[in-house]
This record gives sequence, structure tokens and C-alpha cells, in this order.
Amino acid sequence: MTENIKSMFSKMNDETRIEAIKCLRKEFNLDSSTRIKNTWLIGGRIPPAYQERIVHIFQVLLRQQTLKTREIIVNF
Repeated sequence: MTENIKSMFSKMNDETRIEAIKCLRKEFNLDSSTRIKNTWLIGGRIPPAYQERIVHIFQVLLRQQTLKTREIIVNF
């Protein structure tokens, strides 16, 4: 599941990545955005108890990112 999470994070644009880290900080009551990014998302050391919830959060964020992208394309 960790590889799936890392893959989803790599598909996010900068705006979505920032939002993802904000969501994780809020969801799990964490203080350090840097620790989340470096240890969890890049390093792959995500606590097993949190992985399922992170997958769900990332799926929602990627869906929103896709919808925004489609909206931009349609507006051109």
C-alpha cells in the first residue's frame, strides 16, 4: 500500500501536494509538514494504521485535481 500512496503523491501537482500535506496534518494531528513529506511520502515509512485513510484522502484529492484540470481545458 505504501507504493500506491507514493505513486499517488507523485501524480499530484504542487497545489494538490500542499493540500494533501495539510489534510494529513489535520487528520492525524501532526505538526511537521516536512516530516510527513520526507519520512512518510518520500521515504515510504507510513504508519500501517494510517495507510488506508491516506489512500482514501489521496484518491479524493486526485479526483478533484482531475476535475480542475478538465475545467481549465474546457475553458480554453
